[in-house]
Amino acid sequence: MRGIPALAIRKPATTLMLIVTMVVVGVLSLGEMPVELLPNFNIPVVTVTTTWRGAVPEDMDKLVTREIEDAVTEVEGVKDFYSFSNQGISQVVVEFDYGVDTDKKVDLIQTEVDKIRGDLPDDIDEPITDKIDVGGEAVVIIDFSGKDLQELRSIGENIIKPRFQKIRGVGEVVVRGGLEKEVLIEVDPYKLASHELDAGDVYNIVASSNINIPVGDVKSGEKKYLVKLEGELTTVEQVAGVVLKNDGGGILRLKDVARVSLSNKERDSFYRVNGEDAVSILVSRTDDGNAVEIVEKIRRDMEELRLYIPRGSELTVGYDTSKFINQSIGTVKNNAITGLFLASIILFLFLKSIKATGVIAMAIPASIIFTFAFMNLKGISINVISLMGLSLGVGMLVDNSVVVLDNIYRHYRELHKEQVEASREGASEIAIPIIASTATTVAVFIPIILREGLAKEIFSDMSYTITFSLLASLIVALTFVPMVASRFLAGENSVEKEGKVLSRVKSIYEQILIASLTHRWKTLVVSGILFVVALILGGYTGGQFMPDQDESQYTIVAELPPGMELNFADRISRSMEELTASEAERGETVRYSSSGSESRVAINVELVKKRERKRDVFEIVSGVRGLFKDIPDAKLNFITTFRGPESGEREFQFELYSTNYLQLEEVSRKLIEAMRGNEGLVDIKSSIEGGGPQAKVIINRDRAQYYGLRIADIARILSYQILGDNPITIKTDTQEVDVTVQLAKGFRRSLAKVMDSSIRLANGRSIKLSEVASLKVEEGTAQVERKNKIRKVTLGANFDKGYTQKDAQVYMEGTFREMEPPKTVTYGYGGEGQRLNDTMADLRFAMILSIFLVYFILVSQFESFILPFIIVGAIPLSIIGVFFGLFFTGMKFNVMVMVGIIMLVGIVVNNAIVLIDYIKLLETRGEGTVDAMIEAGKTRLRPIAMTTLTTVFGMIPLAISRGEGAEMYNSMAIAVIFGLSLSTLLTLVVIPVMYYIAEEPFKNTMGDFEKVREK
Repeated sequence: MRGIPALAIRKPATTLMLIVTMVVVGVLSLGEMPVELLPNFNIPVVTVTTTWRGAVPEDMDKLVTREIEDAVTEVEGVKDFYSFSNQGISQVVVEFDYGVDTDKKVDLIQTEVDKIRGDLPDDIDEPITDKIDVGGEAVVIIDFSGKDLQELRSIGENIIKPRFQKIRGVGEVVVRGGLEKEVLIEVDPYKLASHELDAGDVYNIVASSNINIPVGDVKSGEKKYLVKLEGELTTVEQVAGVVLKNDGGGILRLKDVARVSLSNKERDSFYRVNGEDAVSILVSRTDDGNAVEIVEKIRRDMEELRLYIPRGSELTVGYDTSKFINQSIGTVKNNAITGLFLASIILFLFLKSIKATGVIAMAIPASIIFTFAFMNLKGISINVISLMGLSLGVGMLVDNSVVVLDNIYRHYRELHKEQVEASREGASEIAIPIIASTATTVAVFIPIILREGLAKEIFSDMSYTITFSLLASLIVALTFVPMVASRFLAGENSVEKEGKVLSRVKSIYEQILIASLTHRWKTLVVSGILFVVALILGGYTGGQFMPDQDESQYTIVAELPPGMELNFADRISRSMEELTASEAERGETVRYSSSGSESRVAINVELVKKRERKRDVFEIVSGVRGLFKDIPDAKLNFITTFRGPESGEREFQFELYSTNYLQLEEVSRKLIEAMRGNEGLVDIKSSIEGGGPQAKVIINRDRAQYYGLRIADIARILSYQILGDNPITIKTDTQEVDVTVQLAKGFRRSLAKVMDSSIRLANGRSIKLSEVASLKVEEGTAQVERKNKIRKVTLGANFDKGYTQKDAQVYMEGTFREMEPPKTVTYGYGGEGQRLNDTMADLRFAMILSIFLVYFILVSQFESFILPFIIVGAIPLSIIGVFFGLFFTGMKFNVMVMVGIIMLVGIVVNNAIVLIDYIKLLETRGEGTVDAMIEAGKTRLRPIAMTTLTTVFGMIPLAISRGEGAEMYNSMAIAVIFGLSLSTLLTLVVIPVMYYIAEEPFKNTMGDFEKVREK
């Protein structure tokens, strides 16, 4: 390794071409790399979703969910599984360990579900097995507004949707809002009964009247004719004229017993923009889809599509995730450039040489650009996490080149060597220490990369990027820097006059070091006290999964009581829109949209950019929450991170489990009341609250058997009558239109009339439903939840500003213990809380392993067990700085901070390595231990200060940035800056003290110390 600088100096042309090649390959790689907000995560979760129209949660659970639960347990490697049975829908969520092939698990689970399909009700929709798609959220939402909502919907479905689906990387395209046409057959049950028919007969006859099939071929002479039966219905009149009966009583047509009309489908949802009805087109991406490219192509397509839309209508981009992506990446890039500029200024102030600063200024971009080649080879995209790694590495990239160049200057200026010799020997002398220091910095990321888990999914891009950039900087430092220095040192002063400031600093440092060595045990005690105080302060920094981000938008979700109709949701929505419009008058709102169904309403509000408003989104939401407190009959959920319009996950989820549901219900109700008394918890909701009214039709089995009726037949006829069904679709010139058979509205709106509906018997007679069934009205269950087949209740809440996940966990665990619940009831966390706990556990393991790896590298370098232990002592010193920094800046402890601490494990030992390595070198030259420590401290003070300050100043832009997405890395940068700064100051004192104490039993260090004191 020591020969590499000499080789680079001997072959300057080869070295230069090597660097140029690195840069060219890096530039070419950069052009090929996709751009996205976050890396593609592999979430090892598979869902099985089953819909059954009209089914209540209890039936979904008993007849569908439990069967599917049994099926998924047959698949190997299942970690946990959760089930949710709601009105008309069942979802089983299967979780595996990270690192599995999720696509393969999807196939295995689908196979098991197919095996039990015969055990499920016949009239359910086919179960859909799919993996969790990180790109499943909408990357762009298109607003389509105009006067004719039916025309807008038709254009959206038949023209815009197919166009967008052709774009590479697009996943699902969903059209919402507007009006849809249908041919509605509203049957009169009394007229049907008078002709001994029921709704099931109408459905079957209409279905068999719409046939268009090939029936064979006919040979005539030398020709063969394909014969095709065309019996398709194409108009409303043809549907109305379908013959139901043709007996002695004459022809009975459909129009004789039903009203047949072309009308708008009964709306089950709505969408508005700024209070006006509109159609929305939501576009999501596939796993490998690139959001920025998708949005660019959609915007280009929209220019052409505007030529086909009706006059007076508008096609605009409502929500565009690529804006936030580009702004966030732009923020990181600007911070990196600013950090590079600040680091260069620090170098110039220390080196006082434009040439030397120029050498470093060329080395850093070369290292960064070459890093892109490694990233592209590994398949890493340009995203906030990977660029964060580059930004964090900007200051560290300087370190290797600074240490090499500083040592070259020492040989040239202080030892008066010729420039080539100074470059060769200065670089060679320091080669092993900088390789070791680079190895320790890189080693801390190995556990993150190797250990499967969410931490790896999130931070592997950053870990690889920092690793690649440091390896590139090492190559540049050992080749390019000595080669350039050997050519351009000429003309520099061969003797450097030490500046007054540095001389004074060294003098003060020497006095502090001597005093610390004199009172070595007191020094260690003070350090220990600082460490304890830091841990105490750390307890006040709370704990959260990820930093809260101001995405310049927020969503208000109103969860409505079950059993309400769409007009109720519409009324609630308009009340919410009025309040949103009044808030928009403050000038902070760009646009708001509302969407709703019978069960929920969502208002999405887009704000002006952060720099254009005085309040952050959290302050705005806190104020808005007060405005909305009077919205009746709705559970409100304020969401500041866009997770798609259907998202309802709250920030905090406390889960209760028990085999005894009554005890589970009792404990959950007590806890929900306790949560409402905590001012830090808002938007509180329990999963067992809000069961709607249910009307149960109870079949008298004896009576049904007497009439020869099967329960399945009764259920099917009721389904046709109440829910309606689509026996056929007719094709018009412009579109396909569903044909729907159901009871006339007047009969569907009355439970009594439903019970009067007719059922045809096998002998042709008709009876009323009330003759074989009775009606029971009761309060239903909102949702049936289970985890691993054990009943579960979820208590959810959001946090008021300043309250954190850890605060909530401490509060809930304390409250749970004080209640002294039955032993059958246990608790856990879901959502963000589970992610926080799991990821922190992974990162704690990674930190312990990284310390071991650093220790291993140091043992290999020094061939000692004691010296590495002393060097590793710098790590707790960095923790002191981290918690002091978080406390005084008001930052919260989160996963990003934890990664910053792991980074510090590899960074802070570098100063100790340089210090201890030089102490050992001086001792081998015959100096006493104390003399060697003081001389090493004074000699290495400048390079240590330079590398620390360049790293710190390189990260300052990340710490103070207020641009889009800056919250993601503010806290990490604060942790590294304070941790490294305080650790460096303490390292220069505490590490020599620890070395002195370790050496004292083996050497006559007191004699050396007395001589130093005499001097």
